[in-house]
Amino acid sequence: MKKSFILVLFGLFIYMQLFSQGGNSSIAPFKIRLTNGQGYTYEQLSKNKPVILIYFSPTCDHCKEFTQAMLKRMDKLQDKQFVMISYENLKAVKAFDDMYKLSGHQNIKVGSEGYTFVVQKYYNIQRFPFVAEYDKTGRLKKMIRDNLDPEDIASRL
Repeated sequence: MKKSFILVLFGLFIYMQLFSQGGNSSIAPFKIRLTNGQGYTYEQLSKNKPVILIYFSPTCDHCKEFTQAMLKRMDKLQDKQFVMISYENLKAVKAFDDMYKLSGHQNIKVGSEGYTFVVQKYYNIQRFPFVAEYDKTGRLKKMIRDNLDPEDIASRL
């Protein structure tokens, strides 16, 4: 009896570990301030269109390299909507946006969630850039959270 109880507890522990490590299958319930000052939430995403959520820091060199690599491929990514979210202040995020002219792309939204850290906690983000890709039905396809080469990350989009 005691062994069975221990096995059940061990199984429950394994199950919780597997599903607590960024296993959310729907997009984070984000609320961000865009670089133009407007609010934008997950509820405003276009329906029936794939979403790529990118969590970044404007001071992160990997994020800068990834953004450049992503922009080189943008002609092939027009069918996807991008949401680039940072926790940094809006002034720093706007400088990043201006540097790469991200808001000039109709399918890219760039903003800050401020110090709410809702998105960061939702995905348990430890490194930047973090990428979560959702299909047009809103189901999670993949998460890229490893410290990969920025070109490699962009090539997986």
